[in-house]
Amino acid sequence: MQLKKGLLEIVILLQIKKRAMYGYELTICMKDIPFLNLTNGAIYPILKRLEKEKWIISYWNESSEGPRRKYYQITMEGERIIAERWEIYNSMFKTIESIVMEEKSKW
Repeated sequence: MQLKKGLLEIVILLQIKKRAMYGYELTICMKDIPFLNLTNGAIYPILKRLEKEKWIISYWNESSEGPRRKYYQITMEGERIIAERWEIYNSMFKTIESIVMEEKSKW
């Protein structure tokens, strides 16, 4: 698993877990996360992959502001992935933090 790819997936899942969202809405929410560097349109292949993995589902909904929108919603499997990945990332962070603190004590 590539770290950035994995982080991007979990951030998308976490956003969708809050509430169902359409693709552009997700992109706007994630623009504020600087390390992701998400460009317009880049989210759609990721959403397609997450749907293929059955971590999310999609449905169409009418919009009062224009054409209908495709919304994405998390599944139970997606919630399981969040928990699993959180354990991995948390463990990695604690290990790196421990190494850095050990090195700082030598400075």
